[in-house]
Amino acid sequence: MTAALSTPSAGRSTLSAGPSTLSAPLARGGTASAVSTTAAEAGHALPTIEFRTPMPGFPEHREFVLVAVDPDGPLFTLRSVDDPALRFLVVPPAPFYPDYAPQVSAQVLEQLGTTDPEDLLVLLVVTAAGSVAEATANLLAPVIVDQSTRRAVQVILEEDLPIRARLLPA
Repeated sequence: MTAALSTPSAGRSTLSAGPSTLSAPLARGGTASAVSTTAAEAGHALPTIEFRTPMPGFPEHREFVLVAVDPDGPLFTLRSVDDPALRFLVVPPAPFYPDYAPQVSAQVLEQLGTTDPEDLLVLLVVTAAGSVAEATANLLAPVIVDQSTRRAVQVILEEDLPIRARLLPA
């Protein structure tokens, strides 16, 4: 999913939810932005995503790989390179929140080393409680990935958004 730029306001870029699939390349020279679970388990080299600042609560973990849980579905894991047991479920926002358009500051673009919001991939961290019906996504703190450099940050937005938005309608 590629983020789309709309009208910037006060040094911010607005990113749209974009398409529902992750189709832009993250692997240099590759054609897929995520690797299937089977390929990951087989030990294939995976493109590494480097967090410019660690995710809150995980100061020692900066390098992750994006792995598709289901090749045909929107669910992925961000898996720590240093501790493969550490995984975050993530989804692109479009299939669940088509109107989601976070405003990302110029400082975030600078952290990622980009000036082109078209290169950005937006992912939402999912909390899977007891059942799929109870799963929630954090709309306040998306993960933003620059697809060309594979640098990432988890940002805490200044907007009034929920940290536990239901993934599926009740």
